[in-house]
Amino acid sequence: MPSAPNPSIEPLGVRALAKQRTAEAIVDAALPLFQACGYDAVTTEQIARAAGVTQRTLFRYFPRKELILYAQRYDYVDRYEAFLNEAMSIWPRPYDAVRSAFQSLTGFYEANRASVSQVYAIIQGSDQLQAIERGHQMRIDELTAFALDGAEAYFARQGRPTLESRIVASVLFGTIRPMFREWLRGELPGELRLYAEIGWANVEPTILAAQAYADTAVAAFRRVPPR
Repeated sequence: MPSAPNPSIEPLGVRALAKQRTAEAIVDAALPLFQACGYDAVTTEQIARAAGVTQRTLFRYFPRKELILYAQRYDYVDRYEAFLNEAMSIWPRPYDAVRSAFQSLTGFYEANRASVSQVYAIIQGSDQLQAIERGHQMRIDELTAFALDGAEAYFARQGRPTLESRIVASVLFGTIRPMFREWLRGELPGELRLYAEIGWANVEPTILAAQAYADTAVAAFRRVPPR
């Protein structure tokens, strides 16, 4: 005779789904508070109360308050790195791999425009979050620079990317980021994919010029005698 199922043992899928729902409940409770009061003014105690969980539970899911925004709705750095990992394994030319990863990130933004625009607006009202954003943008630039140094340098990621590639990555995303921001603000209507295609079609000559500048300038930098 088969034994009766133990109700205390749940399938792993059920447990994982419950965790996902709890995390989403915390995010869904936090965003209206951030919008109404400003991110910096909202406490984790307020968020936990609104989500119907304890602070201890909240910190188990989100050890730092900013992760409530970045861990699910706005995790663009991790997504870009995952897209770039895949693209660097496929595309022989680094620039094409960077472009492919960027296009994949564009698809994520477009599919989740309402939520990412909501988080973007919250970030603009917080000095603390804007400082975190600058760090995230530096990480995007660094990953891109490693990619421009080639697949071996990218997958090893030891030390720092070359100065030449760091210059080119800064120019590349310096030209791309304003388009993203205007789209998130609603100033550019329509599909982000189309803006991205136009942007990339027009940025490549600038990148070639930046590469030539970087090669020449860095060679000159290295000829400067030490003091």
